[in-house]
Amino acid sequence: MTPLDQMVSEDQLQLLKAAIPYASPKAQSMLSIFAKTLELQRTIQLFSHTQELSMMSEQESSGADPMEMLQTISQFASGEMKENLNNIMTAFTAVQMIQMYQEDGQAAEAEREENADG
Repeated sequence: MTPLDQMVSEDQLQLLKAAIPYASPKAQSMLSIFAKTLELQRTIQLFSHTQELSMMSEQESSGADPMEMLQTISQFASGEMKENLNNIMTAFTAVQMIQMYQEDGQAAEAEREENADG
């Protein structure tokens, strides 16, 4: 379950959803719609409260970490989407490493210039 699903789902709703495959086809349709309606109701209630969601407020205060976001999203992906996310994370890591080497090189160059002037 995603963090949002964990916040809006209650045990009774999960039990209802687990029972749906065992119902008749007509009942499956009605129970599915009922379960999704309950989820939507709970989501609206959750976001309408004045207190902020902890996961949202943490990201706003500390800034969103793109790598952490990609890792979290990839847990819920499969197949080609998961492979694409892994490729993006690999590229992101490579860019971070290049930036780190460039910063180290610039710092070393600045130190050499400072030593030459001093």
